[in-house]
Amino acid sequence: MSADKKAKHAQLPRRGIFRTVDLPPEQRNAAWNEIAGPFFDHVVPLADKTMDGEIRSDLLGNWATCNIRFNQHSYARRRARRAEDEFDYYFIQLYRRGTLHGECAGRAVFVRPGDILILDVREALALRASAGEIITLIVPHADIERLPADLHGQVLLRERDATRQLAARFESLEALLPGMTADQVDTLWESTRASLIAAIDDALAQLGVEVQAHRPLEHEPRAARESGEAIISLDDVQKTLLDWVDRAV
Repeated sequence: MSADKKAKHAQLPRRGIFRTVDLPPEQRNAAWNEIAGPFFDHVVPLADKTMDGEIRSDLLGNWATCNIRFNQHSYARRRARRAEDEFDYYFIQLYRRGTLHGECAGRAVFVRPGDILILDVREALALRASAGEIITLIVPHADIERLPADLHGQVLLRERDATRQLAARFESLEALLPGMTADQVDTLWESTRASLIAAIDDALAQLGVEVQAHRPLEHEPRAARESGEAIISLDDVQKTLLDWVDRAV
């Protein structure tokens, strides 16, 4: 990514902390599903009647980091999004605790603690997670510059050096963000991005997938915005999370 194109985060992170325990039980599933709604069709608890967990989110311009704790659940997106929806993000998820299995657009997926899962939020998926904890980095497609079809459902294995280095970057984000200055955030962002691309390229090379750079074309807002439909942003997601925090008893 050229210097003039590079996303900048010259601002302090904006944090939101949502806990299901702060809500009445009858509101917890609705809250979790509304927060997750832009990404997934539904989130369903499996062993319990209600979702139980915490989402700690830091918004960094057009990136976000989330530490998420949860009980056993499933989640799905039945259909791929239209390109016109302009919600072009990856979830890069480090599993600290727990496991996950299922399918991402026909690709079988199994994730263990220490593995890192890549999800393209535009694409179809059906996944089941045990109780656990993850660090999720939400990253625009353009900041990775790799063909999205290569990445949805890919698992960066914990045995790989590049995966361990990326996991260490995620842990640094989690630990250091609350006390960082804006300039320090930019430095950490760039080093995390470099580690992320290196880990992705390493995983694809092991799978025999030819690494291809691809910069999405710059374009004017398309049909969804022209028709007056709302365009979802990470700001909207953060606002929804904070609205539920304000409603907590």
